[in-house]
Amino acid sequence: MSARTTDYKFEAVLGSGSFGKVHLVRKRKDRKTFVIKEQDVSQKAKTSYEMALGEIHCLRKMRHPNIIAYHDAWIEGSRIYIRMEYASRGTLKDLLERRQNPLKNEDALYLFSQVTLGVHHIHSQKILHRDLKPENIMLTGHLGDIVKIGDFGVSSSMQGTLGSATLAGSYYFMAPEMLRGQPCDFKCDIWSMGAILYQMVTNELPFQAKNLKDLVEAVCSSRIRPIEANTSPEVVNLVSKMLRSNPAYRPKIEQLLLCPYLVPYMIRVHLNIGRIAVSNKFQHHGASQNLNEINPHAVTINCLKYDELAIAKTNQCYFVL
Repeated sequence: MSARTTDYKFEAVLGSGSFGKVHLVRKRKDRKTFVIKEQDVSQKAKTSYEMALGEIHCLRKMRHPNIIAYHDAWIEGSRIYIRMEYASRGTLKDLLERRQNPLKNEDALYLFSQVTLGVHHIHSQKILHRDLKPENIMLTGHLGDIVKIGDFGVSSSMQGTLGSATLAGSYYFMAPEMLRGQPCDFKCDIWSMGAILYQMVTNELPFQAKNLKDLVEAVCSSRIRPIEANTSPEVVNLVSKMLRSNPAYRPKIEQLLLCPYLVPYMIRVHLNIGRIAVSNKFQHHGASQNLNEINPHAVTINCLKYDELAIAKTNQCYFVL
């Protein structure tokens, strides 16, 4: 039987915008909580419909403990509903706004290592996120230290080496090539990751500007605000590599995966994978072509093996920062 909105109690609106609304819902049958994204897909909202289908297409391919889980989707009237996992501890943006001080280096790198694992899985599916920012980095788990990447509304599949040049994402976290309207590849996500890590260790944005014109100029010329002296040299070095204006000189996600600064934290993530798996316990549902028939199948956890991380840690030929 296809899902219906009447199967859920809509408890709160978590967000709204031109895309529609994001609801916190509770399933009436078993009281489990989920997030449902509601979007208008009428004739007047063709772009919204295409974005919704694109997001569903991306989410269906993503099965990873550091990515928001997709459950199912359906259409009622002129609206499409996408049901997803609920990350109960808010977003990275919420966390940073609550704090008066930056995250400690080790805490930032632990969270960032999970972002790296999640983005690696996204890129392995030939998908470019294009809108990585603190608002789209969700947190869950008892300690609020489990990362879940979400919001694939402006993501795109990569065909060949170049992706869409359409302007997407938040300006402070957009790569120079995107701001210029140039074709972009996976390296634009690397730039966004650099801006995210910068904000995590400084609680400030990496660029200072009075208006959009000044911001674009600052980003395109890589006028990055100096990082505070109490930030470790390794983190400063990592951020500077990811925020290089020329995408050809930024590290690939595979290189970040083997970065000696991050590998110890990835091993720690792996050792905690049981706890992550428990938080990610759900039935993954694939949406059929007409979005009204549901074919449930169990989710599988995709993560690096401990042995692979151990080898990476001792390998002296990996990416040198």
